[in-house]
Amino acid sequence: MPFLFEQMTIIGVGLVGGSIARAARGRGLVRRFVGSGRGAPNLERALALGVVDRVERDHRAAVRDSDLVVVGTPVRAAVEVVRNILPEMRPGAVLTDVGSVKGPFVRAVEGMDLRQVRFVGGHPIAGTEKSGVEASFPELFENRRTILTPTSKTDPQALQALKSLWEGVGAQVDILDPETHDRILSDISHLPHLIAYALVDTALKGVGLPYAAGGFRDFTRIASSSPEMWREICLDNREALVASLDVFEERLAALRRMVERGDGEGMEGVFRRAKEGRDGWLKGKGWA
Repeated sequence: MPFLFEQMTIIGVGLVGGSIARAARGRGLVRRFVGSGRGAPNLERALALGVVDRVERDHRAAVRDSDLVVVGTPVRAAVEVVRNILPEMRPGAVLTDVGSVKGPFVRAVEGMDLRQVRFVGGHPIAGTEKSGVEASFPELFENRRTILTPTSKTDPQALQALKSLWEGVGAQVDILDPETHDRILSDISHLPHLIAYALVDTALKGVGLPYAAGGFRDFTRIASSSPEMWREICLDNREALVASLDVFEERLAALRRMVERGDGEGMEGVFRRAKEGRDGWLKGKGWA
């Protein structure tokens, strides 16, 4: 069976980038892998672990012979990375990313002179609170969603090739426009991270944290995620995030009023609706 791509360059060989390489190698989807990034120790580790076949500190040198380039840096850095590498990319090569916010990035990249490079925005909905290439593993994307965000400027063949790659590593691929993606991710990813950070920050101001147990640990797991990365995500998607916060604050205020009034029936109704909704979601995912 022929390879989907001969050579993949991954700029930012961390949890997601490293896992893509491990999965694509294990399933015979890509022949060769090049890693690039700012940190020499992380690149050396990626090479030692067999995640990539070659490393380059210079992004431009890393992309020259590749027919697929995956940018795995934070969104703001990714814009400058793309601007830097475009002149060195092969005509016809596919360019994609794994960023959690799509609108600003897609607009920025499509506003550049892409020449014959074919760009498709992407976002795998998969990850852990850990980071770095050592945290990567090939099963990360199995039975998880990956969203591709084409526009009217997207090359259909490039879109299909990326869809095949993501399906090949076990993901379910959905196609959304960038703005819809950002609204959805604000509700189900960006807002929960903001709440988890706020909850831990609140607990740190009290005296109860030493008594916290499994429930607090599980609820706040994502507060161990990279503060730098989530600062950028919240800023880049701030319009959608503010809208999500408005809805959440309304629901929280309604619960507060129930608590103040001693409205146990009202609270139980909210709790039951939430429990049934979550249980149904878990069963649909095969997790319960």
